[in-house]
Amino acid sequence: MLKKSSLYLLIVAIVSSSCLHNSAYKGYTETDSGLFYKLQSVGDGKAKPALGDYLQLVITYKTEKDSIFFDSYSTNETGKVILPFKHSSFIGSFEEGLINMNAGDSVSFIVNADSLFKKFFKAPLPLFLNPGSKVKMDIKLHSILSEKEYLAELEKYQQMIDDRDIEEQRKLQLFLDTSRTQFFPLENGMFYLPIKQGTGSFPEVGSKVKIQYKGFFLNGKQFESTYDRAQPLEYTIGEQEQVIKGIETAINLMNEGSKTKFIIPSHLAFGESGSSTNIVPPYSTVIYEIELLNLTKK
Repeated sequence: MLKKSSLYLLIVAIVSSSCLHNSAYKGYTETDSGLFYKLQSVGDGKAKPALGDYLQLVITYKTEKDSIFFDSYSTNETGKVILPFKHSSFIGSFEEGLINMNAGDSVSFIVNADSLFKKFFKAPLPLFLNPGSKVKMDIKLHSILSEKEYLAELEKYQQMIDDRDIEEQRKLQLFLDTSRTQFFPLENGMFYLPIKQGTGSFPEVGSKVKIQYKGFFLNGKQFESTYDRAQPLEYTIGEQEQVIKGIETAINLMNEGSKTKFIIPSHLAFGESGSSTNIVPPYSTVIYEIELLNLTKK
């Protein structure tokens, strides 16, 4: 653990080496490259990252007004993601600040949103962020891994996924074996049970649909329902991230007026991270009873 005097000298050294100017963000320091940073906590590690290392990070992304729009806990239960430490993606990137962190340190960075998404994520700027705006990144450097340690961590993670997958399949098979009704299998791993046959058309890409549904766990406990809130869901077939993949697949197999029950494995439902509300745990097979009320073709 660094002594208070050592910590003070460390902070002074970082500040002095950056050719700093007055910051537009309270509590943050700005470097010549345009990167803002604020030390949040000091860890007990002594090692610093070097190019070629693999960094195990816990990251939270926020807007300038501190609204969280993503964190690494949504990708897995540990909240840790691994970043190969290479040259900075852009001038003023958070990667510039990582070089001054020790294992265990937590630092808040403010970076340009356009550059972050275009050059680091290689993706379009999200609609909720304005061009020229900033993104706050709260980063904890959990540990620094060599390539050998990284490969071992990757193997451990893969084994965990395999174990979870086997356990999920075991629970599903037990449900099917003990169910009083006969579900029919689909090639993608889903199962279905017709409840009511419709008389209308089948949807196409671009069709607008109105559906009612109930979501259940395999033990029969309900976790959501459009019936309870008296508000059917309306969306356009083919639009991304409107519903989980399993529901999209289900709707494409139904015609207007029909009602069907579907068993949806986790890889077509809420995956390894679970639902964003944390109601549905990771690796959960779910059951949806869906009614296609209305269909309007493109």
